[in-house]
Parts: sequence; C-alpha cells; structure tokens
Amino acid sequence: MKIKQRAEDFVVEEVITVNHSKDDCLVFTLQKTDWETIGVIKVMARALGISQKRLGYAGLKDRRAVTTQKVSVSGVTRAQLEGLALPRVTISDIEKGDRINIGDHNGNKFNILVRDFIVQPERIKEALKGFPNYFGQQRFGDVRPITHEVGRELVTQHFEEAALLFLAKPFPDEKYYHIRKELWESQNYEKAKKEYPKTLRYERAMLDRIHLGAKEAFKALPLRLNTLFIHAYQAHLFNKIVKRRCNTVPVYEVEEGDVVINWIDGRKVVTIAGKHNMKKIVEQRLSAAAPIIGYKTQAKGRMKDITEDVLEKEGITREDFRMSTFPSLSSRGTYREILGKASDVSYSVEGEGVRIRFFLPKGQYATVFLKRLQGNM
Repeated sequence: MKIKQRAEDFVVEEVITVNHSKDDCLVFTLQKTDWETIGVIKVMARALGISQKRLGYAGLKDRRAVTTQKVSVSGVTRAQLEGLALPRVTISDIEKGDRINIGDHNGNKFNILVRDFIVQPERIKEALKGFPNYFGQQRFGDVRPITHEVGRELVTQHFEEAALLFLAKPFPDEKYYHIRKELWESQNYEKAKKEYPKTLRYERAMLDRIHLGAKEAFKALPLRLNTLFIHAYQAHLFNKIVKRRCNTVPVYEVEEGDVVINWIDGRKVVTIAGKHNMKKIVEQRLSAAAPIIGYKTQAKGRMKDITEDVLEKEGITREDFRMSTFPSLSSRGTYREILGKASDVSYSVEGEGVRIRFFLPKGQYATVFLKRLQGNM
C-alpha cells in the first residue's frame, strides 16, 4: 500500500459548524497544499503582523496533502486577509464568526488515492463494524519517530537522555543524518552548536542552553513542543494497551467494568459499563475506552489488568506523570475510545490505484483505517 506519493493523492476536508454567538472574529476557509498547519499559521501571523494566538483552528491537518479547514482570526480586516499571498495557500469564504478552538470540528472527510492496493469488499464490510482506534504514525514522527521516546525519558526525569534523543538520534532517510550521527556518537555539544544549520532552530535553541543542563535546555523549546513529547508517549502507551485488549476481545465489544464514553450535546460523558446500562451501550454502539495515562486515570476489570502490566513493563507509574520537577508538563490523563468508526465509505478503481472516500470523527487516523482495510491489523 502506497499513499501520499503526491500531495494531491491525500485530500482532507474538515467538517465543522461555525458558531455566531459573538461574531468577534473573521472566519475563513484555508486550503493548503504541502504545508503543516502550525507552519502556515506561523507564516500567516507574521505576514499579518499579529501574534499566532489570534489565529484559531480546530485540528492539525496532514502536511503531505491538500487540506481544507476553517480558521478564525481577530484584530485584522477583511482587506488584510484578502491581500495575503502565500504559496500553495488559498483563502476564501471570509465571514464573521466566533473563535475556533482545538477540537471544535466534528471530523474529516477523506479522499485518498491508494497505490498497490487491492479492494476486498469483505474487509470493507468488516472494517465498518469498527477498527482499533490507534494513534497513527504521525503522532510519533514520520521521518524521525522519536517523540514518544523523548516523552518517556522526560516522564522518567532522564533529561540528558531525552535531550540527546531529540537533538541527535539519527535516521538514514533524514536530511541531517550525518550531523546528527556525529553528535549521537560523540556527544560533543559545543561542536554541534557550531555545525547545526539555522534551519534546525529548535535544536540550536537547546544547544545554546545545554551547558546549563539538559532540563534547562528543554525550557528553550516552546511549551507546545515539550507537551507534544508527553502526549506522544501517552499515545504510545494507549496503542500498547489497545493492542493487548484486541488480542483478547473484539474491539467493538464492551465488558462490564469498562470505561465508556458518550457524547451528549458535544460534551464528553464518562460512565462505567455494568448490568444496569449494558443494553443501552449495545443499542447506541458505544465504545469501551482505554486510558491516556496520567496521574489521575484509573481502569477496572480486564482493562485495569492490561494497563498495570503495560506500565510495569515500561517501568513507570501513573504518578510519574505528575512531573514534579517540570510541573508545566504534568498530565492528569483522560480516556479515549478504543473503537474507530468510519462512515460514508466508497471506492473506485482508477488507473493509478484505488480512490477511497470516507468520513472519520475527530481524533481518528485515516492511515489506521486504511491499514485495517488492507488487513494489516
């Protein structure tokens, strides 16, 4: 299976309702090609002469793709927005609306050309029952899948190991393989400080402070990036827990004692499955949930046993996520459904491959669903 050979092979359209209770922002449709969401937001803010905080968006969209999403902005005029000219970016449908925040969208429509793929209708039928709601590879890094490794070292307060991983762990397909490899082997930070290019601005920011200690060096990074390391490790643990669970129980089944998530009027409601509500859970096709491990998360029944075993093998405890020596990175944890649900699935065979169209609720990964269709999990 091959995807994203070209950006145009992977088309994503965000599904969102713009609210108008305040109308204190301008809201527009942003279409981008081969851009990271955070990257284009940063460039737009600079071009408009405003802080990035004035721009709001619901979700991070793939870089190697053509994506469409809503963005809000405050403190600028329609003329300023219309005057923006960025490569591979289109701004349209400008209107007044409320600020858009992370998670405000309902989900995403996907239109993906998949090469080296054979459609098997029975697999599509099976996948429509649900699929394991794993975090996709993007969560850990496509070229340098290290974010969860850095996160683990931060959680266990091994700051020197975390710094070396982020700065230097080499991957042959990466552009800066050779300079990272040299630092990985020599751990000569002074030499790396002279050799690392300006394009590696986060690495250079850390290298400028590494003489103060690895923990202090991480403070040179934006809080958003440091938090991403923790979230990636939590995602890694979640995937391990769900995989163990699915080896024992079909992903779409709920057992007594499971944490179950229901969304009522856009609000996340967490309950425990038992004899009193199991009929309702089955009728509404609700999903069991696994913990996104934090110092407050708990589990019961089979999920508890699996979680405790995974944590023991990792050599960590929930309390480690309190991060007493780095409080801004502490995480209470939460819960995430283990069942992914695709809808509106269709496909057509084209000359270059198979074009697959489907909808996924927010937080679910198209790449994970495609692997399910291929039979890889």
